[in-house]
Amino acid sequence: MQIKYIDGIRLQKAVHAGINHVINRKDYLNKINVFPVPDGDTGTNMAYTLSTIANEIKSTSQKPISKMAEAISDASLNGARGNSGSILAQFFVGFSEGSESYNKLNPKRFSKAIQIAKEYSYDALSEPKEGTILSVIKDWADSIHSLQKKHKDFITIFNGALEVAKESLKRTPEQLSVLKNSGVVDAGAQGFIDFLNGIKIYIEEGKLSKVKHGNVKNIEESIVTEIYDEYRYCTECLISGNDIDRPKLKKQLMNLGNSIVLAGSKKKAKVHIHTNEPQSIFTLCSEYGAITGEKADDMLKQQNTAHGKHGETAIIVDSGCDLPEDIIEKFNIHMVPLRFNFGDDHHVDKVTITSDEFWNELQTNPNHPQTSQPTPGDFQRQYQFLIGHYKNAISIHLPAAVSGTLQSAKLAAKSNKKLPIDLIDSENGSIGIGLIAMSAAEAIQKGYDKTKILKKVDHAIKNTVVYIGLNTLDYIVKGGRVSPGKKKLANLFRINPILTFTNDGVKAIGKTFGSKDKIKKFINFVSSKIPSKNFRVGLAHGDDPEMEKIARAHFESLGAKEIISTKLGPALAVHAGPKSLIIALQNLT
Repeated sequence: MQIKYIDGIRLQKAVHAGINHVINRKDYLNKINVFPVPDGDTGTNMAYTLSTIANEIKSTSQKPISKMAEAISDASLNGARGNSGSILAQFFVGFSEGSESYNKLNPKRFSKAIQIAKEYSYDALSEPKEGTILSVIKDWADSIHSLQKKHKDFITIFNGALEVAKESLKRTPEQLSVLKNSGVVDAGAQGFIDFLNGIKIYIEEGKLSKVKHGNVKNIEESIVTEIYDEYRYCTECLISGNDIDRPKLKKQLMNLGNSIVLAGSKKKAKVHIHTNEPQSIFTLCSEYGAITGEKADDMLKQQNTAHGKHGETAIIVDSGCDLPEDIIEKFNIHMVPLRFNFGDDHHVDKVTITSDEFWNELQTNPNHPQTSQPTPGDFQRQYQFLIGHYKNAISIHLPAAVSGTLQSAKLAAKSNKKLPIDLIDSENGSIGIGLIAMSAAEAIQKGYDKTKILKKVDHAIKNTVVYIGLNTLDYIVKGGRVSPGKKKLANLFRINPILTFTNDGVKAIGKTFGSKDKIKKFINFVSSKIPSKNFRVGLAHGDDPEMEKIARAHFESLGAKEIISTKLGPALAVHAGPKSLIIALQNLT
């Protein structure tokens, strides 16, 4: 059999075959990921990028190759994730450019399109590195160019070029010392070879054969685990505009981080950068057009997860869980951030804005902030990363009655088939969720299996109560949780409501009277609710350290076994406001 041309239908089937092969190799690619950072997510990122393409084109039936290539290019930009995923996206953008206006490609035209794809791939990076996916793309593309001069059959050309690409892959450890020291080839380059291998299998067999995953155990033992911490956040966004000046933007990005990949065209561009200033990236990119898909993954957290010691069960919370950073790190709890905005200024909670900056904005910005739960995509990205490192997961979130966060988590978990996830309605908020997550994490550290961990979580939920004390009702009215009429009535009678979380939402559980010493009266009220002598306290304060000191000293005098305190996060702060205090009591008996 010979193949003399490739049209849109053949391209679609070939790409699908390559995609399936990479997805099946995802865990192996994660294990050999040491460059540019050893965060164990190259396989996940490439699989996500390619899955986006697969989902987009599975119902597309475009016979002209120009139309199919355009669909693949557009989908790849939308779904591009990580270094290698973004380079792949730019590769497909270049191929689309080279296929423009053609119904089908013969070997000569195909070679020209691949050469453009190669050039685009290099152009996407601020500092191209040999020994990576770029080297393999270059050698493969150049081999196709040479072979098409001698052969007119795509099968012969493809098989010959694939062997050249495999030899190029073998050389990557000689080109990058970090690969040689780790005893591995470049993960992104291996992913590209896996993509090509999938196409080869399809051509030869008409179906995807059983995939060899590689010896993951041996790789894991030999891999370099040195933590890279120059830049902490893998930051990405998608820009949509009319005339995006990518060279100018790339130059500006170079001052804010490294590992820059800028893929796309004048109308759509995908930005990938490692940085310590995610918000600066988003602000800069917004000057070039509308931005969507903002994300900032904590690479240090990912590296510790990929190479550190932990149990079989992952604990996941959203940032409505107000736990201090040292506790999150101690128990290796994974957090998916909520999002909020002050007018047109959008933020990722605990990533693109500091706590101090948030509280300053809350009190000075004329726009009252609006919060939004993490998207299903945010949860999906977290779950996908954890697949290669845990056997199961417990995901604990804000109550369904007050937030759509749990629903987003459910949608993400539904599409995930490899990581068993138990989704938990905490029936709590703020530091209350934090104490429940701590209970789960403590059970993991004791070596409990998932069944026992879930029992501990259930016990913690039933024995944890959050009390909300407000200095003013102004913010909860602005947030739409209380009507202006109820505020007037409360002020008239000098009533200070005390709130809590229930299955029906946030409800009043008590009240104090008078405008003086509101918080002290609140603390005394909560003290009357201490469940037993064996109790733990969580404190989340509205930017008032002195209030925290008073509350801490009070509960220490009452014999609290442990007191966890932190600054109140945006999820509840937008409603509670400054000088508010959240107290969670947890019965440990």
